[in-house]
Amino acid sequence: MPDRDGTPTAASDPHVLAALVARESDAEVEAVHDPDTGRWTLEWTDGETVEGVERAVRAAGPEAARGLRHGLRYRRRLSESAVALGAVRLATSTDGSGPRPRVDAASVEAFWRDVRLPSPLTEREALLVYGLIYQVHDDHRRNEAEPEQICHLVRQAGLAVILLRTRAALAPAELLTARYAGSHGHPAWRYCLVPMDDARLVRAVHADRTATADHLRAALTLTAGLPDTPEAVTSRLRARLRRCG
Repeated sequence: MPDRDGTPTAASDPHVLAALVARESDAEVEAVHDPDTGRWTLEWTDGETVEGVERAVRAAGPEAARGLRHGLRYRRRLSESAVALGAVRLATSTDGSGPRPRVDAASVEAFWRDVRLPSPLTEREALLVYGLIYQVHDDHRRNEAEPEQICHLVRQAGLAVILLRTRAALAPAELLTARYAGSHGHPAWRYCLVPMDDARLVRAVHADRTATADHLRAALTLTAGLPDTPEAVTSRLRARLRRCG
């Protein structure tokens, strides 16, 4: 109810409650009314978790806790960047030995449920997030992307094509996997960015008469961590690299 001077309180005005919660949770919280049900929903994007906002509502005072909190709903929206980052982290959460991780809007929402956002990301993740969002915008000819559209792109096209378009620096195993994954039955690279086994990659380069100097150098780099590589293989790779100039 309002104070005696008529000033709205958190218990009488959901917009006042939203402002109090915003200060408490460091999130931009909006109170949204559903005229059909008469219920109010506190909505925000990224930021605090639902549990965190519920705590902030309780901290707003006993009147708010007894009043508006009864029947109050909470809705945390995820930004395009948060959805894309969640999809990337889900897709790359495997070593490639089992089934591909499930990547859909519900899984991304569950992934972030207990995490405040935005989450710090690596340089590579930033490139993948940008690339995914850009591709979805381009595919659908609109400057916004629905969560399931982002997830669908990850499921169908995979992450490798996005990564390669960004021209991000690749580790030696990644450079070689990008060349040989398709012909060597290794879909984990396309979808999850899991490189092939180092020894398998060295054998692939050794058998590839069209391997470039970059591929030969990458293979030789891998042999440094493969003490069981036959000396004859290493010698041939070095000789071919010298001939490449």
